Amino acid sequence: MDPRKSSGLFERPWSLVVLYDNFGLELYDQITAVEDYYPFATELAILRAKSREIACRLGGISTASTSNLNETLLVDANGREEINQTGSDAGLRLVKPLAAVPEDSSSSPAKATGFSLTIIELGAGSLKKTSHLLDNVARLLRNRDREGGARTGPYMSQAEYYALDLEMEQLRSTLSAIQLPEDSGVGPTVGKQVQGHGICGTYTQGLDWIYKSLTTTSQAVSVELGKAGCRKAILWLGSSIGNFSPAEAVKFLREDLSRALDNDTRVLIGIDNCQIPEKVQLAYNDRQSVTKKFILNAITVVARRLGVPEAVLSLEDFDYVSRYNEGMSRNEAYLRARRDISFEVTSVEGIGTAVENDLIQIKADELILVERSYKFSPDDAYRLFDQAGLRVIQKWSDSPDPVAPTHTLYLIERAAFHFFRTAPWPSMGDLPLSPADRPVIHKEASSNWQLLVQIWDTMSNHSLPIRMSDGHQHKSPNISFYSEGKNSSIGSADLSSATSGGVPSMSDWITLWKAWDTVTIEMIPRNMLHKKPIDLRHACFFYLGHIPVFADIHLSRYFNVATTEPQRFAEIFERGIDPHLDDPSKCNDHSPFPDQENEWPSFEEVIAFRDKLRTRLTELYEELGKEFIGSKILLTRKLGRVLSMIYEHEAMHLETLLYMLQQTDFFNPPPGFTPPDWDSLAREWDCTVIAQSEAFGLIEYSTPQTITVGHDDLEEEDSSKPFSEAHEYGWDNESPSRQVEVKPFKLEAAPITNREYLEFILQGLSNFEPIDDHAIPESWIYVFNPSEQESKKHQVQIKTFYGRIPFVVAKHWPVQASGSQLERFAKWKGGRLPTADELRVYLSDNPISQSVQSPIGFLNWHPLPPQRPRKGVDGRWRGGWNGGVWEWTSTIFEPHPNFKSSLLYPGYSKDFFDGEHNVLLGGSWATIPRIAHRQSFVNWYQFKYPYVFAGGRVAYDY
Repeated sequence: MDPRKSSGLFERPWSLVVLYDNFGLELYDQITAVEDYYPFATELAILRAKSREIACRLGGISTASTSNLNETLLVDANGREEINQTGSDAGLRLVKPLAAVPEDSSSSPAKATGFSLTIIELGAGSLKKTSHLLDNVARLLRNRDREGGARTGPYMSQAEYYALDLEMEQLRSTLSAIQLPEDSGVGPTVGKQVQGHGICGTYTQGLDWIYKSLTTTSQAVSVELGKAGCRKAILWLGSSIGNFSPAEAVKFLREDLSRALDNDTRVLIGIDNCQIPEKVQLAYNDRQSVTKKFILNAITVVARRLGVPEAVLSLEDFDYVSRYNEGMSRNEAYLRARRDISFEVTSVEGIGTAVENDLIQIKADELILVERSYKFSPDDAYRLFDQAGLRVIQKWSDSPDPVAPTHTLYLIERAAFHFFRTAPWPSMGDLPLSPADRPVIHKEASSNWQLLVQIWDTMSNHSLPIRMSDGHQHKSPNISFYSEGKNSSIGSADLSSATSGGVPSMSDWITLWKAWDTVTIEMIPRNMLHKKPIDLRHACFFYLGHIPVFADIHLSRYFNVATTEPQRFAEIFERGIDPHLDDPSKCNDHSPFPDQENEWPSFEEVIAFRDKLRTRLTELYEELGKEFIGSKILLTRKLGRVLSMIYEHEAMHLETLLYMLQQTDFFNPPPGFTPPDWDSLAREWDCTVIAQSEAFGLIEYSTPQTITVGHDDLEEEDSSKPFSEAHEYGWDNESPSRQVEVKPFKLEAAPITNREYLEFILQGLSNFEPIDDHAIPESWIYVFNPSEQESKKHQVQIKTFYGRIPFVVAKHWPVQASGSQLERFAKWKGGRLPTADELRVYLSDNPISQSVQSPIGFLNWHPLPPQRPRKGVDGRWRGGWNGGVWEWTSTIFEPHPNFKSSLLYPGYSKDFFDGEHNVLLGGSWATIPRIAHRQSFVNWYQFKYPYVFAGGRVAYDY
């Protein structure tokens, strides 16, 4: 629903309930039909085109059995329909799924289980848009009987719809529409399948009811709706979030909306992304002046509700003023008084101040801010969700170009854990336009219209008790909204204070522990912990003990105390193995470890040790001071380094463990994250790639580039310099900073994709010749079937944590392969892998931290198609990200000038200065933001190492 229609549901400076008497509702319906008003028509077009996909995803089920994989129906803002073909891959010989290998890692088909879906819409309105979703929910319900025993996965068995709105009359109309004839837009196909209910109240009241009655985290879950197998979906359409400032939107999402979410709840939010000032201005000041009438009607409503005669307060006394504030990306609607106005207001209770026969005065030419409508760019939207601790599952836009959509529907959830990617959004005031931009002088010296606003809000709030249209009661149990469980709501105090290299906060540790436990405890079956995922590393069980032991050793050294019992743990778990690929007998120094499984400590012993370490760290943080008298423990620069080191050490091992696990078939999918819907995502990615397939050409750096490499973080200065919150910690190879000049070169705009790499390795093969083993990435599963027809001889699937998926789904992802494999591709293209400094030149214009959409930090559990940079007016290419992989370079990992080994961890870098390891830069989907955002960070692997989440791009000499 449009923000102007719904913002009255919130306690605003001027409650927009004033806009929605019966005549206001009629005017709003007229606005939705105005050609200039794009928000309603654009969102409606998306819902018409994608409601089948969205209906499936609201319930968390696959679209595979409900969609045509080769066609996407698009409806533009004017209602015209057209079919876009997206499935053809001319010239590519392999797009078929692998028949010989199952598409997931389970050994038997999933048992069919039915679930109920409860849909709650905030600000339901007339169902003009929602009807398309409800219709497709009804279709899914009708299919349940047709499929019968053929089902092999979850299916929707029943559905309920709760419409939340302020006006009881509007609710009755909405609910009755479900039972009306087919031409109503909803019709009996919905009414027979979806049971409708109404909730009359504000958003805050409605979300409070959802929390207390529907969420599994509440102790007051109703017996009917809280039963097992119930999934929930909250709809918040029409860019209603645009009536909030960014800081307010984050607060609402994090505190109000988030507490209504549990593991089985998803939210569909519509957001206006338009960044074209002229288009926005016209939408809110249309050529037919319908919006003008709509805003001015508020004066009539206020006068009527306060009992002020029309002769005293009339819409004729005000002008409508609409301005687009480009600096804040919002449209602002004002009422400007034509004359001095004064009137008395009778006694009003509950506003926190005595109001009895108070005189309200409004000065001539005074501007009263009635409405603001923020326009959030795609990056802005992701930033809102990130700071609210929410994850985007999927999105649907009016344009396949990810940079410039007009409107997007975002499906979001509160996942099992969340790494924050952005700094908190600064609060912005809601003052009117600056003096230079105001169309009139804003006289407010003797005005007290804000008191009128306060009075009106009180009257509105007191007149809107929550009411249910059926038998459900609104209960108020005496419990806390913020539980200690892993999916508890995220309060503002939990926002990480760490930058790309400061001391990690306690909240950072808790998030990392949740991620670590998700992988080690929930994704790895207990009976598989002693299995080696790959030959070149320990069994998983070693890392379960290594992480707390490493931290305990370094904390004990700092405080000069004995390591935690049992002492044996420090002997066998201190350091792991990293053998030479070609000669495994050559290996780094490592801890002696048992040969037999029964010689290792028990699982329970290791978990107990882990918990001791976590308790030790928690108590340490509780006692930390910042080097002032009276602190139990002083936070020195050296202690900050120890804490940063053990934090990043655990994060790096989390990623290492994941790339090892992906080579196995014994892991469980990530719990607490909605699985991807590969079919609909593949269609979206195809359209996005086509939209970006213009002649981008190569990125050319035609003149020498001077860059700063590394940062200044000398460990030897820890004892002489005080602790500073602004200090950025790093590893020994990151310091000191130095200036480097890079010769002219050219670079591909995106990494090598799976599709491009397949074309390369198929070159020159006869019909009866398989692909050489050395050319096949370890991220693939390959089967050669010489007896099959040509298009099926070479069959490939891609390994993911949701099982093996068809090549056609992941063809646009960056290929994950060894440095040597990618080097051969680069030479075939007539180029080479870039040097580390060449890649740094590109990353200086396209830092991972520039876009919160960049797929790092478990935004997804898989790569994405890369987003190509675009050439700006200054000739620099910006706005690109690589799809969520590290990038190989041709640079050997070796000591740079003035390198000094770490005093705390001497072998961190120098043990690998062997000429066999190459530098990798950036970060993958499994790299925490703290590491991926720090441009001085350096990763390295043996050039032939095939398992890491890493790709590469091609560079050319200039």
